[in-house]
Amino acid sequence: MRVLVGTGILALLYYYSWWFTGGIEAAPWLLLLLPVAVLYGLLQMLGNWILYLLAERRPAPPQPVADLTVDVFVTACGEPIALLEPTLRAACAMEGAHRTWLLDDGADPSLAALASRLGAGYLTREDRTDAKAGNLNAALARTDGDIVVIFDIDHVPAADFLSRTLGYFNDPQVGFVQVMLTFANQRQSWVASAAAETALDFYNPTSLGMDGMGGVTLMGSNALIRRTALESINGYQPGLAEDLATSLQLQAAGWRSVYVPHPLAPGLAPPDLMAWFVQQFKWARGVFELLLTAFPRVFHKLTWGQRLSYSVRTTKYWIGPVVAFHLLATILILIFGGFELRAAFHDYLRHIMPLVVADATIRYAALKVWRPPSTHSISFLRAVILVYSTWPTYTLAWFMALTRIPLRFRATPKAAGNNLPAIWLLPQLTALVMLILGLWYTVVRGHHRPSLLLIFAGVQLLLQLRMVTDWVTGKSRKLRTIMQRLSLALIRLQS
Repeated sequence: MRVLVGTGILALLYYYSWWFTGGIEAAPWLLLLLPVAVLYGLLQMLGNWILYLLAERRPAPPQPVADLTVDVFVTACGEPIALLEPTLRAACAMEGAHRTWLLDDGADPSLAALASRLGAGYLTREDRTDAKAGNLNAALARTDGDIVVIFDIDHVPAADFLSRTLGYFNDPQVGFVQVMLTFANQRQSWVASAAAETALDFYNPTSLGMDGMGGVTLMGSNALIRRTALESINGYQPGLAEDLATSLQLQAAGWRSVYVPHPLAPGLAPPDLMAWFVQQFKWARGVFELLLTAFPRVFHKLTWGQRLSYSVRTTKYWIGPVVAFHLLATILILIFGGFELRAAFHDYLRHIMPLVVADATIRYAALKVWRPPSTHSISFLRAVILVYSTWPTYTLAWFMALTRIPLRFRATPKAAGNNLPAIWLLPQLTALVMLILGLWYTVVRGHHRPSLLLIFAGVQLLLQLRMVTDWVTGKSRKLRTIMQRLSLALIRLQS
């Protein structure tokens, strides 16, 4: 890994050399984009590589203090009982003394009956102020356990969840423990598989490196938090990225963190494109807001390791604007670029390609080394396609954060079958059409020989095409289902 990272640093320096030589000479206005190139290279690439180098697994915790009391919170808001019941049942059945509470923001009588039947407490409130954070804070005011354990409705805990995590709280400075998020529905669809694989990087080598730097972040579920730590920051922090905001404030207040890289409570990855886009839009908008507001305010209170960890985490979705810029530049140069501009872009591609290869190799190697034992194979390509094709969502979230346009909280859909409107894929469809037209114009009308530009454009076209193909296939499948149902209905009417 040291050798790979060393090679990556050389590739990064080689890429930067273009900006200070041929790039600025060819187009002085590129100086405006130089800070973006530098920050993304240092924070998202080099920052992640450093975390990979520092990744290591902690030893098993000691036996927890005997008199430590535990409240387990399962948050709900309008989800079906069939989805909630396995999690609530498993939470109640965990080994060790604890009290399980169902926090129902939907005030559903059937959920109250379910909680009573399973032996769990039931808490609700009159309004839904601050969404999940408000739900948790309302429950904190009505309970008194020393440790609060939080599960989303789809994360089903193992029986030994508490026995493998509570011992870390023997250290009075540990404010929270975050257990790795894994997913049990990877075979449900192509999107579910790709979404689960996009998480492998962050939930394994990146988070292990953050643990080594003392900068673990909360992830929304599978988390254990000391009550006094939450009280010291006035409770769970509201917002679209409430979990990240809470861990940021906890560590700024001096509390330590622990990461447990074991699949102790598998959940559900987004099963279709609608669920994926809803999740990523909400997360990106919330994370960008923290990058622009809370993170700078507490930066001086964090250690250097925590600063690096949160810099990597809060700039993760910059991949969207970066992809958008390269797509736009490729299309414009294919259609309107003259000889000098094409030559400059070819030179740019020659400088960036070694960096792209180095970064992909380092990330893949880190995944191979730190993947959980339950993961037998990794399709790095699926994750790349899904993230790369989500560039409009990330770009819009960045624009909304910069302009302070609010976004209403919306829970990630857990069930498949959501109808994604075509307008959600309009940017990808537009880019796909423009790339096809640009390639046709360049090859057929311009008689352009094979080059890096054409290869780069072709790769981008294929990445956009895979996302669109999955959507079209889903539409076709739904149409066939509707036609089958209509046919059966007609047969029944005739009979």
